[in-house]
Amino acid sequence: MNELVIVVNPNENTMREPNPHVPWTPEEIAEDVAACAAAGASVVHFHARTADGAPDHTAQRYAETSRLIRQRCAVLLAPSLANGPGFDIDRRLAPVVDTAADPAARPDFLGMDMGGAIMDLWDPSASRFVTTDRVFVNDTDTHRRLFACAREHGLVPWMASFNVSWTRTITAHLDAGEVLGRAVLQFVLGGPEFVAAHPATAAGLDAHLAFLPREHDLAWVVSAHRADVLDVADEVVRRGGHIAIGVGDHPHVERGLPTNAELVGHVVDMARKAGREIASPDAARRILGVRPTVPAG
Repeated sequence: MNELVIVVNPNENTMREPNPHVPWTPEEIAEDVAACAAAGASVVHFHARTADGAPDHTAQRYAETSRLIRQRCAVLLAPSLANGPGFDIDRRLAPVVDTAADPAARPDFLGMDMGGAIMDLWDPSASRFVTTDRVFVNDTDTHRRLFACAREHGLVPWMASFNVSWTRTITAHLDAGEVLGRAVLQFVLGGPEFVAAHPATAAGLDAHLAFLPREHDLAWVVSAHRADVLDVADEVVRRGGHIAIGVGDHPHVERGLPTNAELVGHVVDMARKAGREIASPDAARRILGVRPTVPAG
């Protein structure tokens, strides 16, 4: 079985309540990621942020953050796109396109969400939705533009799936030949508040895996938004998947508000008890199909 790739999701768009360890600035993110790399992480998925925690969708901020990470460690980069409200596809792709010719700043993966969803959070204690109008739209033309960008710039597609319909959409694009080489499929499970995704349980994971397109060349990763991915990590490790974890997804109050590096350490301990080795960045590059960088032109 391949070594386990550990992905760290250090911040998403999360604030610092209740967990104060969410990094925001490029310097904070780079320092945090370096600690996670020392603990065993080999890939990072980050969101560029301002000093007060607001999203920073500029290509310049993404480039600055990527350069600082690469100065400190050798992890592979799977940053978010600039997914601001109402942004068109060109603006969403700017952090990728504007850095593609810079080896110090360009990503290794192009992240893409493979469907649409109602993104309103559910409040289980009050039995009501917190909001009522948040919709995430990713149509087929958008997907085709994203795949074309990945091919043009030699990036591995990192395709997120909330539910089976998204996974079936991924399979259709793979059947259509949109991906050259390996792809990464990330199953995003959801806690009680995040009803758009399959639940972060063994049953939720099983439902995803039943539709995993095994006939295609891909690696699969599991994360949990607003839930503890460690609850299903044993099953992921045993079945050959990889794990994404971080305080950006879940504050882990029940674990004492840990740092991202401490969460990575939990995954490392679990994997080694199960007899599975941890992937270095070089091993992750091989497992996830990242090709050597070829300068533009």
